[in-house]
Amino acid sequence: MANVSRPMLIALAATVALLAVWLVALRPKPVAVENTPLGPTKAIPAAKKASAASDAANAKLQAAAKAGDAGPAAPAAVAESATAAKAVPGSATAKAGSPSQVRPGETRRERVVLREIRQGKVVVMLFWSSAGADDRAARRALRSVNRRGGKVRVHVIPIGRVGDYESVTRGITIAQSPTTLIIGRDGRARTIVGLTDATELGQAVADAIAKR
Repeated sequence: MANVSRPMLIALAATVALLAVWLVALRPKPVAVENTPLGPTKAIPAAKKASAASDAANAKLQAAAKAGDAGPAAPAAVAESATAAKAVPGSATAKAGSPSQVRPGETRRERVVLREIRQGKVVVMLFWSSAGADDRAARRALRSVNRRGGKVRVHVIPIGRVGDYESVTRGITIAQSPTTLIIGRDGRARTIVGLTDATELGQAVADAIAKR
């Protein structure tokens, strides 16, 4: 130490003093994680849980609102869907629209058919298209149907006008042409989808007349 000059000793002492001051006063203190940008990450799970609960509550409110808008008509819509699901191509039997049900905006054409049903007539309706070979054959077969002195009424209808007979065809699926309906005196309709002939039509009409 005898060889160390006085200025060097002073400089060394000053360095030690500065180090002591830095350790005591100037050294950065630990900061809590909550007060840094990493802090919010601790709240993410709780936020997700609250958000999920809020979404579930909103979903229940929307479902309740939709149910309220649907009102008592919902069961009728379900019943109508079930009826349509049961309809299959080919020959089938279903209940035609009730003649006593008068629908607002009912067309003149369907009023004629409904009146004939009320009078106890057997009504044969062919929904057809002139562009189809099977349709033209079905129409030719229809000409041979025995009218039985006015007890049987026949209507040939373009398939595009099926909507004009909604009161008659309610509950019956007519999705293609030719489709023939034979509505008996009991109001039940037999459906023949596709090509038919005079023999099949004659038998269907005879069966419809026999039922009261």
